[in-house]
Amino acid sequence: MEADYERVRIILEEQFREAIQRRDEASFRFTNVNQHIPSGLPHSDGKQRIYNASREYSAAQQILLRALRRLTDFRERGIVPEDLNKG
Repeated sequence: MEADYERVRIILEEQFREAIQRRDEASFRFTNVNQHIPSGLPHSDGKQRIYNASREYSAAQQILLRALRRLTDFRERGIVPEDLNKG
C-alpha cells in the first residue's frame, strides 16, 4: 500500500512541476510577443501572435490548476485520480 501511495505521489508531483514549467514558458512567450510591439498597435500578424500566445498561456494555466487540484485532492483527501488507480 505504501508503494502505491509513493508511486501516485511521485507522479502527481512531477505532473505539477511540469505544469508549472509549461505555464512559466507560456508566460515568457506571451510577454516576449507583447514586448516586440513597439507602437502598441500590432500589425495583423502581430495580433495573431498575441492571440496564439494568450491561448497558450491560458491553456497552460488550466493544466496547472488541474495538476494542483489533483495533487491537493491526493494529499489532503487521499483521492487517487482515476487514471492513476491500479486495477
